[in-house]
Amino acid sequence: MVRSVRNIMLKLVNIVKNDNIIEADYIPEHSDKKAHVVLNISTGEYDVESIKDYGSMYSRMAINGLQRTANELKENKSIPKERTVMWY
Repeated sequence: MVRSVRNIMLKLVNIVKNDNIIEADYIPEHSDKKAHVVLNISTGEYDVESIKDYGSMYSRMAINGLQRTANELKENKSIPKERTVMWY
């Protein structure tokens, strides 16, 4: 039996870093709704808004996208203004 796997996507926009904080807005695919996510690079603590009607999956994806951005900063890569996050 083959199960259908749906790819889910969101976009992180307005990504900024201030001291040990990275924050961004996120927009689920096919949506005009936007929410905010904040990650403390030093502690790993985060604060994320959930978008009503979208559940927690998109907020977890947004956190994951910021964590990947934080890891890239540790490798001296520049911070992107936008990032697409995909979930398979």
